[in-house]
Amino acid sequence: MKRLFAIAEELNQLHVKSSRLNWSKFTTGYDFGIMDIRRQIQEKLKNKKSWKIIQDLLASELSIPDLRRVRIMEMVFRPYHLSEKLNELSLAIQEKTNELSSVLNTHRCTVAGRVMTSPEISRILLSEPDRDLRKEACLSRTQINIPMVNAGFLQLLEMRKEYAHEFGAPDFVHYQLEHQELDPVMFDSWKDEVKSVLPLMREIRSSFGEEIIGDPNVMPWDTGYISGKIAPELNQQVNMADYHSPISELFGMFDINISGMNITYDIFPRKNKSEWGYNFPIESGVDSRILANVRDRYSEYGVLLHETGHAVHSFTTDPEEIIMNMGISGIVSEGIANLFGRFTTHEAFYSGFFGEKLAEAGKNFKRLKLWNRVNKLRSVSRILLDQALYRTRIENIDDIHQLLWKTNMEVLGEQPYADMPIWASTIHFTTHPVYFHNYLLGDLMCDMLDDVFLKRENVSDVTERPELFGRFILDEVIGVSGRYPFPDLFRRISGEELSLRLLSKRLRKEADEQGIS
Repeated sequence: MKRLFAIAEELNQLHVKSSRLNWSKFTTGYDFGIMDIRRQIQEKLKNKKSWKIIQDLLASELSIPDLRRVRIMEMVFRPYHLSEKLNELSLAIQEKTNELSSVLNTHRCTVAGRVMTSPEISRILLSEPDRDLRKEACLSRTQINIPMVNAGFLQLLEMRKEYAHEFGAPDFVHYQLEHQELDPVMFDSWKDEVKSVLPLMREIRSSFGEEIIGDPNVMPWDTGYISGKIAPELNQQVNMADYHSPISELFGMFDINISGMNITYDIFPRKNKSEWGYNFPIESGVDSRILANVRDRYSEYGVLLHETGHAVHSFTTDPEEIIMNMGISGIVSEGIANLFGRFTTHEAFYSGFFGEKLAEAGKNFKRLKLWNRVNKLRSVSRILLDQALYRTRIENIDDIHQLLWKTNMEVLGEQPYADMPIWASTIHFTTHPVYFHNYLLGDLMCDMLDDVFLKRENVSDVTERPELFGRFILDEVIGVSGRYPFPDLFRRISGEELSLRLLSKRLRKEADEQGIS
């Protein structure tokens, strides 16, 4: 195993260099040699001696933890020992992804004749009473669709499809999900699961729409505005110069000292900086960097808490367990981030901002949670679109648009909302294919962890025993997350099978509590 650990360490150091270069690109817009380091990574993965060491270990008697480590390494190395064509395709895909991410990161939308940053657009969508202006701001995100296709997005789709075929997978979706240790079959029932709760989802959205905008037909440009009206606290101006203090206090409640972690924050917009929120876990336990775009609104703490959750996850994994850390599911990563991101609607966090109006804020945020839960379940449409792109013949941009409208109709029963839909502005289609499910299943994980902890400790809220909850997350989730595929980890903690039904059950429960059924 010593030789395997040495191989992993060499590979890890290359990934650290790659992550630093990626950070530089996303924060400045400059590429200082990302593809050069990725070629070095590929050469390391193609090494025949390393591959033989892995194969020999697989054929030997191993402890359960060591067998897990070897299987993780086998999964990482195997694609590079099947054919040279696969290796060529891999580099071509990475190069095109790198090019397209630059196009997207440096793009800025124009609204009402003015170039705007993402926080400015978000503020319009959250607080602008003029519905037409909200619509213009929302649909400005379609302005990147054609440039992304012109830059090669369709070619990227085709290369990924070809890669999966050459690998021997049924399609690229199967390839991705199997490497995420998820059964592709689990998604087969998702349309029906949403349909079973769709009448309730529509009732909730229509009710809020009628109440707030005088129209039961809620459009994409209404969603944020309704959120801001349900909970005006989201629009509260805050001093982002002191962003770190409330974040540090929240994590400190759970006995997590983020001040003792080397976490870099780059949070204000500027030219050529990516407009998405990211965490770059440069090196576990050593260096983690957060990119965000905020100005001065309370709602913006959501992304800061989410990305800090990622950073804490990176810092609380064992840095010596390089291989096990490779086996951590994206669901766990996004679940831990969501776990802390959701505290914007919890008194433990918002009491520091709305101390004189706690009761009112609590009432508003309770209603907002129901609204948010409906909208998160609606993301199943985007998740299935992300998969359908790799199972459908796509010859032009209109094929993507028609596929999106078709998926929305099949999942949500909704007609097109504009001539051109919003999609390319969401960077995951380019950089993280077949990934969106991690966010929704991460929410499901949060609900499960709450349920398990509350029942175990006989409390009504995790903040009644915050330090113990922090220890529960560190020891029983993060500490062992690389040892098991996510469905096994979920079963180990909850005693239940992973199923989207848990989210629809929670929606029904919260709706019933608020008098909607």
